[in-house]
Amino acid sequence: MTQLHRPHGILWIGTALAVALFAGAAQAAYVITTSGQRIDGTDIRAKSDGEIILTTAQGTRSFYQGQYTRAVADKPAEIDQAAKLAEAKKFDEAIKLLEDVAVRYRFLDWDVQARVALPKVYLLKGDAAGAVAAYDKLFTASPKTKEDAEVQWSYRQALLGAKQYDRLETVLKDVIAKGSRADAARAQIMRGDVKASQNQLEAAALDYMRTVILFSGERAVQPEALMKAAETFEKLRDARAKELFRKIVDDFPTSPQAAAARAKI
Repeated sequence: MTQLHRPHGILWIGTALAVALFAGAAQAAYVITTSGQRIDGTDIRAKSDGEIILTTAQGTRSFYQGQYTRAVADKPAEIDQAAKLAEAKKFDEAIKLLEDVAVRYRFLDWDVQARVALPKVYLLKGDAAGAVAAYDKLFTASPKTKEDAEVQWSYRQALLGAKQYDRLETVLKDVIAKGSRADAARAQIMRGDVKASQNQLEAAALDYMRTVILFSGERAVQPEALMKAAETFEKLRDARAKELFRKIVDDFPTSPQAAAARAKI
């Protein structure tokens, strides 16, 4: 993968960091009621209709949907097993374990955590289409995850990798129109990535330069936008490439892009 098409963020990280994708929450079984009370137990299970059965020191208690906001089981051993499998690049085995957790721990928190991890494993595997399908299932099972910024950017990157450009363009338009300035800037860069992925280099360069010019105040994204614009101009044999490489070195000397830019001037 060339630097021009390098995804933003941690989505295509090496498998040595795979364990971080499975960071779990609590280890003990408990229920959080709608009033905010936490009730701890020694065992917990869920029925198919969402009724939660919690075993406590005082006996067994039932909680029906609408009576609790969260129910958490002990951490399944399969979670850590899946992380180790992903580190070993045994992605299909990791996926199978996580899918099993998602089914067996429905309503018990770990189903959502497994579904959040699943598309990341697909991305580590290099299967962007599988990641998109996993995200679609996640959003259906847990609509609240749509509000998670990290999840959303990972989802957008999966759409790009899967070449589902129409869906991605719809999402990016919404982010640019309604999102924060920082998110809008990232979305504008990704618009350029869409064009670059289709070898529409002049259009890609224009989108990258829109980020450079219209979002100049968002300094965190400027080195990436400048680098992608410079690399695209270089492909087009446009003299502006060297100007942009130099701007990265002069204005963002400590950025990750600076070393590569310095070699170009």
